[in-house]
Amino acid sequence: MTVPDRRPARTKLGPVTAAYVQSMGWRSVNLHTHISLVNRYVYVEVPKAGCGTMKATLGGMEAARNNPGMARRFQDAPHDRLSATPFVRPFQLPDDLLEHVLTSSDYRRFTVVREPAARSLSGFLEKVGQGLKQSEPIVEILRERTGGEIAPADVSLEQFLEVIADLPSRKQDPHWRRQADHIGLGIVDYDAVVHLEDLDASWDLIGELTRTPDLRGQYFCRNSTGASARIADYYTPALLDLVGEVYARDYAELSYARPALT
Repeated sequence: MTVPDRRPARTKLGPVTAAYVQSMGWRSVNLHTHISLVNRYVYVEVPKAGCGTMKATLGGMEAARNNPGMARRFQDAPHDRLSATPFVRPFQLPDDLLEHVLTSSDYRRFTVVREPAARSLSGFLEKVGQGLKQSEPIVEILRERTGGEIAPADVSLEQFLEVIADLPSRKQDPHWRRQADHIGLGIVDYDAVVHLEDLDASWDLIGELTRTPDLRGQYFCRNSTGASARIADYYTPALLDLVGEVYARDYAELSYARPALT
């Protein structure tokens, strides 16, 4: 059976939705936007910025409206996109309601971001260093550039950064995509942009945003690379300069300072 393409035309979307979709693509908007119609909030996920913790915590809270078993299942596998999700996705909403969710003061919109050098290193160590599927486009570009074979494990951090420096955000993998672009900063009006580094102290704020004052973080990150503590092991001043160029907008608009090597 042929399945028709029923993706909405951008001309039928509201102006904010259409601009966000044009910037990042319909697939990315759907994968990373988590909506609660009951608690009236939108959490936009940034991969490698505490997204496992956030999805486990918020997803467990939403799923508990069904039953405790579903909440535990979602908390145990917050990244499993194939199982049932307690969130509503953008594609499931009528165009006018989706625009309302992304613009109205009836909904609180928030995200969690991370210092760019640590985040890109974390993505490099996990996805490229372990040869996961996200490394394939990086390796293919390097093979074309060098004219030779190269294994993911042999890719250096410098090579990795040089490749992504040449890619527009929409073509970057979300695990190292420029965060300001990924979340549609300047398109979507956020009530809060939380620094991952401050997440421990931000649960009262997140509880307010999600209208659940007793909310507390549930930490289910089982694949931490410890990148934030390994900056000096991998970066040189020149590589930090390169990160500063690649993620210039993140540093400027997300209020981050470049890390020191000492």
